[in-house]
Amino acid sequence: MTGRAEVERAELLRFLVVGGVNFVLTFAVFTVALNVLHVNHLISLLTAWVAGNFLTYVLNFIWVFRPEARFSFGLRFVKYMTAGIVSVGLNLVLLYVLVDMGGHDPFWSQVAI
Repeated sequence: MTGRAEVERAELLRFLVVGGVNFVLTFAVFTVALNVLHVNHLISLLTAWVAGNFLTYVLNFIWVFRPEARFSFGLRFVKYMTAGIVSVGLNLVLLYVLVDMGGHDPFWSQVAI
């Protein structure tokens, strides 16, 4: 295995770990906000999304890819959040349709989404 291939494999593994951590964090935040704090399902989703996106941006920047020597919230952060906004926007629409229009349970609807 070449040096570059080893670096890419290590990045992929770290990226997958960050994704797993993000899943656990966002699932926990959504569940606690919805079921313990009784926050509206759409607000719970947004809260979980904000927490997860900030965490993954920071971890991806400082641990996975290290694109620059210094950590920053510059244009790279704006691009990252823009992609995330599209994703969470679609999620919010689907959650709204399933829960508010379809009468389904918010927790299981989000799990399905």
